[in-house]
Amino acid sequence: MLRPSARRGLPAIVIVLVAIAGYGAEARAADPPRGLPGPPPGVGTGLPLPPAPAQAPPPQTSLPAVSITGAPNGPGLLSGYSAVSGTKLPVTIACQADGEAQLRTASVSVKTAYRCARGRSTIRFVLTRSQARGIAKSSGLVGALTLSQGAQTVHLSLSLGRSAPTPVFWTSAFGLGCTAGGAQSAQLVAPNFTSTVAPTTIDVRPWLAWYTSAGGWQWLGARGAGSSAWYRWTATPTGVAEWQQPTGINPWTWGPIGIVPGHGTYLIAVLEAVYWYSHPRTVWEYARSEPSPTTVTTYCAYP
Repeated sequence: MLRPSARRGLPAIVIVLVAIAGYGAEARAADPPRGLPGPPPGVGTGLPLPPAPAQAPPPQTSLPAVSITGAPNGPGLLSGYSAVSGTKLPVTIACQADGEAQLRTASVSVKTAYRCARGRSTIRFVLTRSQARGIAKSSGLVGALTLSQGAQTVHLSLSLGRSAPTPVFWTSAFGLGCTAGGAQSAQLVAPNFTSTVAPTTIDVRPWLAWYTSAGGWQWLGARGAGSSAWYRWTATPTGVAEWQQPTGINPWTWGPIGIVPGHGTYLIAVLEAVYWYSHPRTVWEYARSEPSPTTVTTYCAYP
């Protein structure tokens, strides 16, 4: 079985990695998020085509500088997890106006309107008893959530089930450096993906999730807000083959990531990884990030 070396015993081949960052400045941002952002938009969908036999991946260019202004791109989740209460499924969001919401899973498709008051709204999806029981008994269920607010529409993923998924952390020397470019500047270094059996092609889709009290969790991908792209490499027992150089490792990076001050911003990096094998399945997890080379904590926080 092929897997990252840090995930010993993991049978999954399609992996979602979330790099949780440590505090980026001594002055911590106000109003920390009440929950983690959950899986990235469209997790497990839009997968690339399998690699051609014996075809090496083309060169993959690192992503350049990007700025997180703190201005929301639309409504955002306060937590990436929601639990059923009776036959209701409440989902709390940060909002800027009244809107409509739709939630879809393999067995559920429900819509409702919501009212926005003082920047918050609790969407209450009404379920049938059988739908509520199915969600309550599920484990690892992810729903597709669409929020429409005026001319803005955002597509999100939401973890559902009896209880919030227990955070599991990806162990890697690489991740999100909170102050890699200065007090208000981070850098993402992709984990050094490995295969413990034989070299195999991997596809990776990177994301940044950032939180402010005004906007909730917002998503930024390689193609802009709410949209990312796949990057292809070769995982070997000693790491990504394309990164290995005679003088060391030259990994894929994204940055610098500039955070505009004054918004109380929290930052998390997310990577989806597909290990090409005969029986892939989807997993999403949290990974190492560092406010310093010797410290690992929960979020990058910027005042």
